[in-house]
Amino acid sequence: MTKNSQIDNEEINLTELMFIVWKGKWKIAIAVIISLIALTGYQSTKVNNFTAINEIKPISYSELNRYLTFNNLIINANANAISNSNPNFSSTSNEDVKVNNDAKIAGKLSKITSSKIFDLYLDVLEDKSVFADAMIKFNLLEASQYNNDQEYNDAITKLASSIKIFSPIATVSAKKGNLETSYHTINFVHHDAEKWKSLLMYVDESASKIAKKILVEKYNSTLSFLQKKRKYELQDITIKINNYLIDYEREVSDHLAYLREQAAIAKRLGIAKNTIEVQTFGNQNASVSNIQTDSSFYLRGYEAIDKEIELIELRNNKKAFIKGLFKLEKKKRAIKQDQTIERIKLIFQSDLLADSKKFSAGSIKATTTKFEYNDNKNMLVMTIVIALMAGIFYVIISNEFQSQRVSRKKTN
Repeated sequence: MTKNSQIDNEEINLTELMFIVWKGKWKIAIAVIISLIALTGYQSTKVNNFTAINEIKPISYSELNRYLTFNNLIINANANAISNSNPNFSSTSNEDVKVNNDAKIAGKLSKITSSKIFDLYLDVLEDKSVFADAMIKFNLLEASQYNNDQEYNDAITKLASSIKIFSPIATVSAKKGNLETSYHTINFVHHDAEKWKSLLMYVDESASKIAKKILVEKYNSTLSFLQKKRKYELQDITIKINNYLIDYEREVSDHLAYLREQAAIAKRLGIAKNTIEVQTFGNQNASVSNIQTDSSFYLRGYEAIDKEIELIELRNNKKAFIKGLFKLEKKKRAIKQDQTIERIKLIFQSDLLADSKKFSAGSIKATTTKFEYNDNKNMLVMTIVIALMAGIFYVIISNEFQSQRVSRKKTN
């Protein structure tokens, strides 16, 4: 009987507790409403930050086609350089090897590719200075809140450094099972969406301009180097040609002195005709003469030697008798007539990069910015739960205090 009585008391207490909570439901509701009003007021005064995510994309194939003429000229120039490196004269001397290497004038230039200019674009973005300039332009920080320009510039630099540029991640497509690669992304935490979009458009344009400037400087530097290289090559070849002419005069002078000496010996010995021994080996198809070359030259006779001296002295076109001279002259003429560098420079500067508005090294689409806001649902749920618990606790405690006051009055 005692156990049943205890169970009944507990059931009665639980029922009374539920009745007490239901009786104070309006107090609990008021506690929840006040908490929600307080939460709403707090959130209205707090800046609602977001994480802005933007993809950085390289130029499209249609934009790359603008460089088709330039790239084809580079390809043809390289192909011509390779073909010119195999001249008609076959030789394995060090001089010939140098001439063949020097023929590759356009070999220092490379094509304009999407990845090449996109890498320049990314380098500009990763430097972050272009973002810092944009932040100053669009007042992402109020300069009036800082004591001096140094503090303001330091704050701008720190804010620009907080921008994260992530490399693409290769993923496997669930539908097709193919390997897919995403793009580079920019992540930045801020609270003004429109200002961030405007800033991105400015950064996109500025980064392309800077990338263009770097690209132009690199190609102009290379073209200038090649022009100087060609100038020095012409100077070197001219010096070689002059040296060949000087060496010819010395060689002919030495040779004439030798011939005159041999003619004098032949005259002294009375050898007018060639007396060099000739051995003839014949068969029914052909005959071969074997001249004894170790015999003294004066044995040819002074008549032949004098005639050779006369012909040498009467030469009008001395260049025809200089071995290797014609090859150098051909090389010099080919370099002087080659307009490859000038054509490349003309197309590069006038046709490709003259209009800055048409040049793009990459793109950041501000209109497709993905904004990820802080999720306030958890805070709302927690506020309601805490307000309910506090309201119920208040109702129970206040009812208990009221019951005790009533009991003391009855006792008195």
